[in-house]
Amino acid sequence: MGLLGGKIAIVTGAGQGLGLAIAREFAAEGAAVALLERNADTLEAARDDIEAAGAAVLARQLDVSDYAAYADAVAATLAWRGKIDVLVNNAAFSIQDSIFDSTLEDWRRVITVDLEAVYMGAKLVVPHMVAQGSGRIINIASIQAFAMTPGLGAYNAAKGGVVAWTKSAAIDLGENGILVNAVAPGFMATPATFVDGRPQSEQPWFQDFYVERGKVPLRREGLPEDVSGAVVFLASDYCRYMTGQLLVVDGGVTCTF
Repeated sequence: MGLLGGKIAIVTGAGQGLGLAIAREFAAEGAAVALLERNADTLEAARDDIEAAGAAVLARQLDVSDYAAYADAVAATLAWRGKIDVLVNNAAFSIQDSIFDSTLEDWRRVITVDLEAVYMGAKLVVPHMVAQGSGRIINIASIQAFAMTPGLGAYNAAKGGVVAWTKSAAIDLGENGILVNAVAPGFMATPATFVDGRPQSEQPWFQDFYVERGKVPLRREGLPEDVSGAVVFLASDYCRYMTGQLLVVDGGVTCTF
């Protein structure tokens, strides 16, 4: 049945990039997956792709900061399969701005989606996980939580908050059999990391500093599939005595700072 046979999972931001890779790999390992995604076109394509592979899929279009819609999606997942075993808080976005040019509105929007919605997603599924005496909450953080680059203040702060809240929630929920962990990807080849319409890995500065000089010891940008396997592990029964932890999947870049 695979590592996740019989599991029911919710993945946010599941229409593209890392979220889609996680949803695909969950489905390949036997899970039924509820896809939550803001973009209707990418959501439909993701649903069709995973269904074509023979997996069970529920697709819900919503912004994770719309908590009424999020609650409806959780209720729909329960009506669909009767339980929720795994929540992957993946949905996020960033705004490139220095403190001089950024606005409070931008700050609040990033914090709402990237941090507050992580809390609220857990808040919505935890009562059901407590009732069944088990569950996994997996939060997608970033190496930007502790190894920052300029112009991403709100995103960096949000991801740092995700790491801290992961540890706090693990303490609160441990007695209920709920494991809470996080994954911190490094430089990733996803649509969110395009610079001037091109992947960052194709930029001369990336090739020179991160690849040729070995700032990333593995000398390449990460792929979503490099991260999704770590998420599968955290969702699987191989992960039994690990909670409140951060798995860094970055090709070794943070070892060279």
